[in-house]
Amino acid sequence: MNDVITDRTSRGRSVGLVPFLFGLAGSPTLPGVGLRRLLGDLGVSDDAARALLARLTRAGQLVSERHGRTVDYRLAGDLARGFERIRSSDQSGPVEWPGSFAAVMYQVPEEHRAFRDAMRRAAVLAGYGVLQPGVLISMSELGDRLDGVLAERPGSARVWPARLALSVEDAAEAASIAWDLPGLARSYRSHLTRLDATDAVPDDPGEALRAYAETVMPVLVETLREPRLPAPLMPADWPGTELRAAVGRFSGAVMPRVHPYVAELAGGVHR
Repeated sequence: MNDVITDRTSRGRSVGLVPFLFGLAGSPTLPGVGLRRLLGDLGVSDDAARALLARLTRAGQLVSERHGRTVDYRLAGDLARGFERIRSSDQSGPVEWPGSFAAVMYQVPEEHRAFRDAMRRAAVLAGYGVLQPGVLISMSELGDRLDGVLAERPGSARVWPARLALSVEDAAEAASIAWDLPGLARSYRSHLTRLDATDAVPDDPGEALRAYAETVMPVLVETLREPRLPAPLMPADWPGTELRAAVGRFSGAVMPRVHPYVAELAGGVHR
């Protein structure tokens, strides 16, 4: 297997394994011992898994609950929001272009770049596109999607909700830039090629889980970036529907081997 999952040069890839495993288990909570076992199947040592869970808990991305000698975890923060967006994803966008994007304009002094980066990261997870530095766009209003990060806004930072009115042609060009639709389409087609060329899945459930994660997890990360836009704003040959169908076929072939194993560990059988 390659190192697509546990690239030791990037903490982010190991972090992404945690909501991925929650999604496979289909449970809002997972026992620590089962979660570490599953992370081990994906190439993360037990010590590294313990450190990862502790770090995510300190950062507010996990909540731990102790029950006697055992600890259960549930997703929180950005991990929970990203997880919910994937789980509740409905790729059908509005039928017609309403004439304007919801926009967020911001100006943040360089000394508060940590807040700026956190706001931008939370906005992208919430479905915003980055049109240019200082301008985010979305099909829906701000609502409460950024309340958590905006509560930490420094006094010198400025954030202005707005509307950006554009013709259909200009809106399509803006969407292409904000969500990098050409680059995303190339990535989708690359995933399609890989899914079509995937070899037979191992019989061992732990090895099958690793093979499934290496193949599907990068696709899920990419589908999280796909905006929900009216058809006139999307490229005519957009491969999103084809990619999701390919993932469905691959999952249908692999999950009968993986799901009982994950369900057993998620249920805390080996606590």
